[in-house]
Amino acid sequence: MRLWWSKMRAWMTGRAAIDNDVAEEVRSHVEMEAAALQERGMTPQAARAAARRHFGNTTAVAEHAHDAWTFAAFENLLKDVRYGVRAMGRSPAFSLVVILTFALGVGVNTAIFSVVDAVLIKPLPYPSSERLVRLGESNGKGDFSVTWGNFNYWRESNRSFREMAAGQGFGGTLTGRGDPVTTAGRAVTAPYYGLLGIRPLLGRLLGEQDDLPGAPATIVLTHPFWSSRFEGDPHIVGTNVVLDGKPFQVVGVAAPLWTPDPVDYYVSLGRIMGKPASRGRHGSIRGLALLKPGVTVTAARADLDGIMRHLAETDPGPEADHRSFGSFLTEGYVGDIRRALMVLMGAAVLILLIACANVAGLLVARNTARAGELALRKAIGAGQFRLVRQLLTENVAIALAGGTAGLAFAWVGLRLLVSLAPRDIPRLAETRIDPMVLLFSLGITVGAGLLAGLAPVLASRRIDLGSALKEGARVAGAGKRRQSLRGAMVVAEVAITLVLAFGSGLLLRSLRAAQTVSPGFDPERLLSFSLNLPGQAYRSSEAIHQFYAQLTADLRRVPGVADVSAAHCPPPMGDCGDWFYSVAGLPAPSRDQVPLALTNWTEPGYFHMMGIPLLQGREFDDTDRAGGPTIAVVNETLARLWWPHESALGHQIKFGGPYQQGDLMEIVGVVGDVRQYGRDSSTDPEMFFPATRQSDSSMTILVRAAGDPLKLMPAIRARVAALDRNLPLQHFATMDAALGAGLARRRFSTLLLTLFAGLAMLLAAVGIYGLLNYWVTSREPEIAVRLALGASPLRILRWTSAHVLRLALSGVAIGAIGGWFAARLLRDMVFGIATHNTATLLAAMGAVMTIALLGAAIPSWRAARVDASQRLHQG
Repeated sequence: MRLWWSKMRAWMTGRAAIDNDVAEEVRSHVEMEAAALQERGMTPQAARAAARRHFGNTTAVAEHAHDAWTFAAFENLLKDVRYGVRAMGRSPAFSLVVILTFALGVGVNTAIFSVVDAVLIKPLPYPSSERLVRLGESNGKGDFSVTWGNFNYWRESNRSFREMAAGQGFGGTLTGRGDPVTTAGRAVTAPYYGLLGIRPLLGRLLGEQDDLPGAPATIVLTHPFWSSRFEGDPHIVGTNVVLDGKPFQVVGVAAPLWTPDPVDYYVSLGRIMGKPASRGRHGSIRGLALLKPGVTVTAARADLDGIMRHLAETDPGPEADHRSFGSFLTEGYVGDIRRALMVLMGAAVLILLIACANVAGLLVARNTARAGELALRKAIGAGQFRLVRQLLTENVAIALAGGTAGLAFAWVGLRLLVSLAPRDIPRLAETRIDPMVLLFSLGITVGAGLLAGLAPVLASRRIDLGSALKEGARVAGAGKRRQSLRGAMVVAEVAITLVLAFGSGLLLRSLRAAQTVSPGFDPERLLSFSLNLPGQAYRSSEAIHQFYAQLTADLRRVPGVADVSAAHCPPPMGDCGDWFYSVAGLPAPSRDQVPLALTNWTEPGYFHMMGIPLLQGREFDDTDRAGGPTIAVVNETLARLWWPHESALGHQIKFGGPYQQGDLMEIVGVVGDVRQYGRDSSTDPEMFFPATRQSDSSMTILVRAAGDPLKLMPAIRARVAALDRNLPLQHFATMDAALGAGLARRRFSTLLLTLFAGLAMLLAAVGIYGLLNYWVTSREPEIAVRLALGASPLRILRWTSAHVLRLALSGVAIGAIGGWFAARLLRDMVFGIATHNTATLLAAMGAVMTIALLGAAIPSWRAARVDASQRLHQG
């Protein structure tokens, strides 16, 4: 430590002070030796000469002393950096090209990593978020909600979780505070707040006393809802808010906290659910639990599965085969965006590799031109390590300059990226260039500088001193080895470009297939909006049915309306509910093989109005009312599954499966399949029931317009308000817009990967141009001789083009193999075409070959235009 501190003080005083001290020390030693020799009888001149001979090379001694008293390695590094900066100044055009190339590669990677860091890497803003787990049930076919009864058994008997809470969606119409508004809250148990770190801003949070059955109806408002709807009223605690006609007392306002979906308030789940009911009564409850330290999700699921097996023995029921499902909370939030972001990150890395290959080719060319300089330094004593260090330092210095410029590119690209990305990507708004991103950018910048500098370093080891020091050695080092090295870089660029071009081609064709595929209905001039009737005002099924019947009748009288109907869950709303079923007359399947189908309730005329083809039988009509025969309409997929060679009409299916109570329903119609989840989804078995038999308070109204559907919105709002002014309209949109929104993520991934492929092609063209341009320069004497011996310019053009063609074909062959295997990574992102699509691969190969030939065009033309007499005269 003392030595280190002495070096620090010496270094801080400056080199001149150290050198003066060392020179004075050397002089005093020489004088002392000379004085001693004079005492032995030598003359002053002879004594001084002998003292200097005895002491040796004073310059070398001074240098060794200087190194001993300073950080020599650090000083040498600074010297190399200064030399590299001066070298950049001597070749501004070359330096600008390299810096921009690095900036492009680093900028793309930094921008994409910023999104990956915000969405996938950063921990959620909750206490111990890395141990938070989402819980549900599973039957081997998928995961779903946990029943209230099972959750309470889990909470009491598990040994894997430190704390466990439950929650489900809780919506209602807020009235009495201006215009009615549809709200989105959550019903949760008391431990939920502690697990997510929710703290009160005003008042208190809901506790165990609020979870008791029969407790007063209380509510905690979230900060955004309190600020926007209640204007941040500081006296809100103690007042009542009315949801669906029911008063809830406000006991607190929660402090701001990020949530993946907007939450307006929290209410007590325990008060709503009451005492634990049958284990088979499913709703939409999901568990949230904190793992004990050292416990894995697999071990926790095994613990809960043991509880489920025990319950199956002591309380048998239709769900005896159910087991638990658990996944980390982060995985549930991220969903299917993880693979898309990882593919984009991989594509960005490939862009950086192409940039490195381009820079490496440029550096090899420059170092070949500097062969004389490097040979001279080697001849006067510079070791191989010293040359390598110098070259790597220069490369890293210029890479850092490119990385700095890349941050500016990244900032602009990030703003563009966020503006183009779908709004449903979690935590996208938190994307920014923070210290973690800066550290990543610095790491890839230094890494890219070292990687790009590897090729010129290897080339510098083969410098021949004799030929390099000869006059005219400006093409020294342009031998076969260096040409092979630069050729290998071009092959690598072409191969990587083809991989990106093939991937982007697959996504482009998938997007086109998704945009053109039939959704199974006619979305033209179709307008939809949703209503949720409050239970206080519409207590009976008859009241609900009367309201919707009256509304559809009123809307049909609106000028410009061609037809109207309603459904509980029209496409592309997705899975609004599914249930077990079985086919009458067939053997009962095992408990883990009971089939599932989507369920939907529709008003009469729904299929005709939607343009869904009726393949067999009839639609529902006004005669299908409560008390009549239990009937159903099924889609083509379900009918083909069970009756592939006969009509499904007249057959019966049991709602609920063989192990549960449910109606036996006769199939009266078969309709065409619709893509319930959007254009790029598959079709699942689906059952339809008449809404006139079992009305649902939540329905979506569908209006077919004669002209522009958006012009009908004011009239529709007026008709709804005339029936009930406290009903807010939700999800007002045209069907074309709804279908388009479902493709937002696909468009985002396709756009970025196509952009990356375009950048790769541009970089590859520049790389091929640079390689062939230098190749032509180094071969000018040979070209001149060939022309002098009778070769025509066309023959020279064919010769240079063949050189490029060999490299391009090699790169295309390697890239085709790599792209064929890499396409498996896009399996979940491809729709409507095969992942290994030969036509797309051939198109990508043609595009890359075209880019390669375009990059070679100018150098090849220049080779054919060489003036043989002038070049030979120059020697």
